[in-house]
Amino acid sequence: ILLQLTWEAIEDAGISPDTIAGDHVGVYVGASALDYANESLFDPNVATGHFMTGNTLSIISNRLSYIFDLKGPSFTVDTACSSSLVALHEAYRALNSGRIDCAIVAGVNVLASPFPFVGFAQATMLSPDGQCKAFDAGGNGYVRSEGGVALVIKRKDAPRWKGQRSHADIVAVDVNSDGRTVGMSLPSDVEQANLLDRIYKAHGIDPNQLAFVEA
Repeated sequence: ILLQLTWEAIEDAGISPDTIAGDHVGVYVGASALDYANESLFDPNVATGHFMTGNTLSIISNRLSYIFDLKGPSFTVDTACSSSLVALHEAYRALNSGRIDCAIVAGVNVLASPFPFVGFAQATMLSPDGQCKAFDAGGNGYVRSEGGVALVIKRKDAPRWKGQRSHADIVAVDVNSDGRTVGMSLPSDVEQANLLDRIYKAHGIDPNQLAFVEA
């Protein structure tokens, strides 16, 4: 899935894959679940020569570096639901530090096993009616989903490629942990607010000028 999405992202950026082959391009991927591998663990017949390289989180990112011949940092980030955003954070920091000029940031999730559904349901985390009601008093759980994304990001002062297109600028990123909350899987509205406040103040962003907030 990510090979296809990355190819499309490179095309959309107006870049020829041959142009970045051999370059110090970083690959930062957010991923968490190993549903396919977990489903296959008790069947020794699936343990072929391709099983290990096809069922580890590390290979998700390294396969992109291998296929496109990218020589920068390449790793997969697993921070559960925030994996892709933390991957973006790591890429942004690497770009700002000058370690790399260009990065591919991606994320992918596939729901291929019933076991996580059963486990999350037993933990009363899933919405029994299959609907997300964020910030609603009637909220009764979340809904698991699958999908993928790939972005090509560059430093503004990096050399431009012929035909290069840009859709947006990233003004600031940051991450934190909520520490000890009322439950290990439950967030802290106070610490999330502190994170936003820190970002706004550090970069001179007026919250009143934000067009929209997505959560």
